[in-house]
Amino acid sequence: MRPSLLDAYRRTTFFAGTPAGRLGLRIGETCSGLDALLERNGAETWAYVTAFNPGSVRVSEDENIARHRQLEDAVARRGFVSYPGEGVGDDGCWPPEPSLLILGIGREESERLGREFGQVAVVYGERGREGELLLCGRQGQGSGA
Repeated sequence: MRPSLLDAYRRTTFFAGTPAGRLGLRIGETCSGLDALLERNGAETWAYVTAFNPGSVRVSEDENIARHRQLEDAVARRGFVSYPGEGVGDDGCWPPEPSLLILGIGREESERLGREFGQVAVVYGERGREGELLLCGRQGQGSGA
């Protein structure tokens, strides 16, 4: 992954609207609110995934919306609990990307879902541990997460 793209991911807050309130997740940090949410749901793992702008290359709003609906359907079909959110870069140069916080999804399934939706990477974590960036095998041009 290009250093500029990696830096963009690290400078992004991944927000999610949950019953525990609006959570802000960051790579390399833990989130006590997320840990509590995982515990209440009997889950140990989570991922944060978007379908917007595959390969970190901007596409039309209509295409992004359709892709997001497909992601919602794919997550629901797999039986995971998820909450809507958006990734927001610290510098404001990349538009916020609607995303899903997915509870109970494992590392390999997270990567697979990211690849399915053309993503460079997804954010993954386990209860009590820092969120981490998982590469999905795509190299993009843009600077968004």
